[in-house]
Amino acid sequence: MNILVLGATGLIGSHLLRALRAAGHAATGASRHAPTGNVAPWRALDFASLTTQAAWLQHLAGFDAVVNCVGIFRERRAGDFDMLHRAAPAALFSACERLQIRRVIHISALGSASDGASAYWRSKGAAEDALRQCSLDSVIVRPSLVYGDDGASSRLFLSLATLPVLMLPLAQRARVQPVHIDDLVAALIALLLASDRHPEQTGGIRPQSVSQGTVDAALGSDPEAAPAIRKLPLGGIRPRSAPRSAADAALGSDPEAAPAAGELPRAGLELDAVGPRSLSIADYIDALRLGMGAAPAIVIDLPLPLARLATHAAALHPASPLTPDTLAMLEQGSTADAAPLRALLGRTPRDPATFARASQRPAAVLAWGVPLARFVLAVLWLWTAIVSWFGWPHADSAAWLIACGIPARWSEAMLLSASLLDGAIGIALLLRPRRWLWPLQLALVGGYTVLMTAYLPGFWLHPFGPLIKNLPLLALMLVLWRLDGKEK
Repeated sequence: MNILVLGATGLIGSHLLRALRAAGHAATGASRHAPTGNVAPWRALDFASLTTQAAWLQHLAGFDAVVNCVGIFRERRAGDFDMLHRAAPAALFSACERLQIRRVIHISALGSASDGASAYWRSKGAAEDALRQCSLDSVIVRPSLVYGDDGASSRLFLSLATLPVLMLPLAQRARVQPVHIDDLVAALIALLLASDRHPEQTGGIRPQSVSQGTVDAALGSDPEAAPAIRKLPLGGIRPRSAPRSAADAALGSDPEAAPAAGELPRAGLELDAVGPRSLSIADYIDALRLGMGAAPAIVIDLPLPLARLATHAAALHPASPLTPDTLAMLEQGSTADAAPLRALLGRTPRDPATFARASQRPAAVLAWGVPLARFVLAVLWLWTAIVSWFGWPHADSAAWLIACGIPARWSEAMLLSASLLDGAIGIALLLRPRRWLWPLQLALVGGYTVLMTAYLPGFWLHPFGPLIKNLPLLALMLVLWRLDGKEK
């Protein structure tokens, strides 16, 4: 089976692509850029430029099935949701219909509707509406919150699960039904192969590869040469849990209602892909915490008025996952009946209590620990600069410099230079951290320590420990240096 996976660098797309190839299918990934080191079949496709049927036709030759996993959670520019979630998918579905690619799976999101509570849900819902208007053997899959070790939201929740105290909006009230990426991928593969295993579900029609000749006919100007597409009424079929067979139960197919051979199957199959149980955000975080073996913590509900203010403030940062739309989706919740997915898989999906592992705890702590340590060190340098120049008597500082062998006439200039350097390091750590800042700090703090040990050893006996405290600082800087990645 030759399958095109769109959005193959995202969490769902990348896992699906690997699983398909491991199962021996000819699966081609597609995204704006191929991942570094990729040697497998790949197509560089810019979704933003593929908003017409004609733009898609040339990219679909030879494929039996298409899985659309493209999605963004926040817009970079106004209109991105509409372009990537509605316009491009609608054009894709139209092209698949024209070329008679009958197996199309569209990854939407639980809660999506044309009148949804957020722009994200509304754009996803508009794409669902477009797919329902096409005569395709299609399945709309609506996952709830998806967990994957390499997923951005999953890493965020893992890091939150290691904090001792949390204050989150709707922590005890918002309901989610997390599904593991492995279960979601298994379901997608089952849906892709359903007509191969159960031809009666689609009236005996199996997915057909689209030849280049068919594409040429579709692109050509001769109406008689283009493949005819017969419109059928919408089926509106949703997954059922009555277990005639795993695929039958999930797809909700009725042998008596199945189209006869030679007819296109009815459109509108839909699956809400959710985990085995509904959880509050606090319960989900607690499940991850238990899985990692992390210490107990307290999760507090942030009052809703404060939460609304916080989301507006957080939305000013382009990478923040917390926005007013996020809060609106949390208020509505993301839960559904787990029976259809259970029937499709032939087993119960993984419970959130099994998602996390103890080996993930160090990375989860470092996810917030490193930024916190960098921030604290930045404040330390900035405060040292301020106190050195504005707070502490210059005469005392000059006396220490003279004791260390610095000529008296240079003491004021040295003090000013040291204060400016301390301040510059603090600002750089806050605004533009670079890997070379760590060895610079090690050299400065180490140099100060050696110099004062040689000329002012009495500071080692000071009750406030001005020198002994440098040792943990040096150790922290060394660790942060070695944790830092390569310069980009």
